[in-house]
Amino acid sequence: MKKISILNYGCGNLLSLERAVQKVGKDAKIISTPEEIDKSDLIILPGVGAFKNAMNLLNSKKFIMPLEKYTKEKKKPILGICLGMQLFFSKSYEMGEEKGLDYIPGEVVSIKNTSKIKDIKSPNINWNKLEICRDTNKIIPEDLINKSFYFIHSYMVNVEDNKNLIGYYLYYDLKIPAVVKLENIIGLQFHPEKSGKNGLKLLKNIFEILL
Repeated sequence: MKKISILNYGCGNLLSLERAVQKVGKDAKIISTPEEIDKSDLIILPGVGAFKNAMNLLNSKKFIMPLEKYTKEKKKPILGICLGMQLFFSKSYEMGEEKGLDYIPGEVVSIKNTSKIKDIKSPNINWNKLEICRDTNKIIPEDLINKSFYFIHSYMVNVEDNKNLIGYYLYYDLKIPAVVKLENIIGLQFHPEKSGKNGLKLLKNIFEILL
């Protein structure tokens, strides 16, 4: 069985993700050392909290170079969830400008500062309907389009190349990226592990595509 690894760098919902992976019939292991990265068939990069803190943790635990070799050189599959997806981008302006992993061109910006609506609610903590703009790889099964998933975030990504944008959700006056893909890299802004049967079905489909 292919090995799905959940990277423990001190910034994510590890156990709920592990249970979700197991529920869809896959073997999941939480890994905590750089040496385990290359032995994985698919890595899940979770994330809860602030961008700068997450990058500092990845750096302090010496994960950045092994992740880059795994993802950009060997082109092995990686799935980023919530903050984990945001870390894939070039930089963030949360708590000051901070360089990201730079796997996908773009930047992470404040929902509140991006919207033209002064009293927009941020963070968005809600179930939002997923809409598709392009999905040639069928990452999102047709019966999950316009279905709701659980979001909790106050920052959003600006995707530089729209070819990398798969799905989004509408929030006040914003079209917020929810699913991104570039080659072997997939990012989800929402939490599939907290999105009930819709989230589990989506995870199962993504694993079938990437593995």
